[in-house]
Amino acid sequence: MLGLLRKDLYLIAAMARSYLIICAFFIVLTVLGVYDASFLATFLSLICIMLPVNVSAYDEQARWDKFASALPTGRDGAVQARYLFTALICLGAVVLAAVLAAAIWLLDLGGPSTLGDALLTGVLPASFGFLVNAILLPLLFKFGSQKGRLYLVVAIAVFMGCVFGALGALSQAGVYLTSLPPLWLLPPLCLLTLYPSYCISRAIFRRKEF
Repeated sequence: MLGLLRKDLYLIAAMARSYLIICAFFIVLTVLGVYDASFLATFLSLICIMLPVNVSAYDEQARWDKFASALPTGRDGAVQARYLFTALICLGAVVLAAVLAAAIWLLDLGGPSTLGDALLTGVLPASFGFLVNAILLPLLFKFGSQKGRLYLVVAIAVFMGCVFGALGALSQAGVYLTSLPPLWLLPPLCLLTLYPSYCISRAIFRRKEF
């Protein structure tokens, strides 16, 4: 399974430079005050959604799924590697979003008045990458990347609407994020949604015919 994980990491390494340039661009705009930390965290989350789709598209072009199902790890190993890959990049996005949000707060570049609010502003939007991928990955295993992209558009639209709508409503109501302790439970809860999603994807991939 670790070999399959390395394969996915090698694939995204080829496109990492482009993503890093785009991230750097948005980080500069955030520092200049054009965007806030929540927008940057949302962008990182969207990257975490796009990467599994891109990796799945590469696999389909190379007919990798058929080959992977014949490996000693079998079909279950292929699904496990894809979910481990997704969890790692989403965790990386959450950590990066937290670091950037804390840096913006420490440099007094605007945004929430407390460090706790700043961290939540970064961590919460980034954490939704877990949730969206939990919905998207079974669709990719079932329908493939071509049809899965259509579902991706819907997932992104719903995701962005919910995140920005909730943040806007809280801001207008003058509610501080740290005054809502259950919000700290959302990141681990979003992470846990990957497990039932994995079980669904495993069942789909076991029955899939090549």
